[in-house]
Amino acid sequence: MKLAMVGIAALMLTGCATSSSVKEAPLSAGVSRDYEAPYPQVKRLALESVQGLNVDVTSTDETGSVYTITFTKPMSAFSWGEVGLVRVMDLEPDSRVSVVSEKRYKIQVTGTEEDEFASAVFEGIDHALDRR
Repeated sequence: MKLAMVGIAALMLTGCATSSSVKEAPLSAGVSRDYEAPYPQVKRLALESVQGLNVDVTSTDETGSVYTITFTKPMSAFSWGEVGLVRVMDLEPDSRVSVVSEKRYKIQVTGTEEDEFASAVFEGIDHALDRR
């Protein structure tokens, strides 16, 4: 019994996703959508969209023409939580938004999938762009 518990704990620790691990994802990773809107506007709308989700924004960073929003979704009764990021890239005159997320533990069955986060972020941006 003790050996089984140690094995499960080791498996869970080796499969941990962290904010650092998603930050290492290449620019081509994740689910992306292009917008016919200027980078400063899409950058602002992406942050507003993420802030409207059930996540904690842990950091924002701008390097060159890429704005990165890092977020975590806390553990719940049904999930160990997720980590992710949203990147906004300046394509002059357009913009690209890319969403990357991972469940905290690889063996986790429940929780929010990457395409679900992406759909929610894109929906928020789309809604804001339609209002203008």
